[in-house]
Amino acid sequence: MTFPVLKRKLSFSIPQMKLSGDKQVAACFLDAVKANPDEAWAFVSKVYSPGLDLNELREVLSGSAQKMVSKAMYLSGSKNCLMRSIYVEDPQRNFKRLLHLRMIREPDHNGQWKIFGVEQEECGRI
Repeated sequence: MTFPVLKRKLSFSIPQMKLSGDKQVAACFLDAVKANPDEAWAFVSKVYSPGLDLNELREVLSGSAQKMVSKAMYLSGSKNCLMRSIYVEDPQRNFKRLLHLRMIREPDHNGQWKIFGVEQEECGRI
């Protein structure tokens, strides 16, 4: 008994990841922190995440206006780590801060860059 032979062309397709730029990842991370900190963990590095307090960051961002103030700055000459700075101002609470989002290249289905640290710098008050 012989079985029919079916000819099939093998094609290997590598799934394409939707890689966002570092500016988009920073903006999406801040939006997720304001909406629901549990969803924001998707934008945080798996390696460096224990030190982040997203609930505290949410309090800083609540009711404030944000503006991206710097271009990407690569840290230590490596193209795998960079920093984005965001200016946060809340006239009702009378504070102005710079948030420095430190990012590392760690691609997955949510994007190419992941947050591994957030530093706050207070600006002068009026």
